[in-house]
Amino acid sequence: MALLEWSPAFGVGIGAIDKDHRAVMAAVNALQVAVEGGGDLSVTGPLLNKLNSDTRAHFSAEESLMTITRYPGTALHAMKHQHLLDQLDAFVARNKRDHASLNVHSLNFLRDWVTTHIQCEDRNFGLWLNEHGKR
Repeated sequence: MALLEWSPAFGVGIGAIDKDHRAVMAAVNALQVAVEGGGDLSVTGPLLNKLNSDTRAHFSAEESLMTITRYPGTALHAMKHQHLLDQLDAFVARNKRDHASLNVHSLNFLRDWVTTHIQCEDRNFGLWLNEHGKR
């Protein structure tokens, strides 16, 4: 069973953001499959790097949209993004330094962070953006 499954409950009402969220979820699920398949670093390393780069690109686009539309929660939202980026950087560094793959605890952290962030923070942004007539 996939760690993260897209459902309408994850929709925030902004097509580009929902598309990115689906991609991030797919990247986490690919990592899950690799870890459960034995965690070979030749597989998990590139998948982790892809998740890291995809997440950075998504956060950059999302924060740009927040800035352009003058979303009042931008600073706090960006701080929460940075928290995940710091954790992803730690996963990547550990992978390179110790040749250590992710484990179930790492995957659960990613699952919990992604689901909570989308359903709370991103949903608030989507509601605000849609209420203010900016798409």
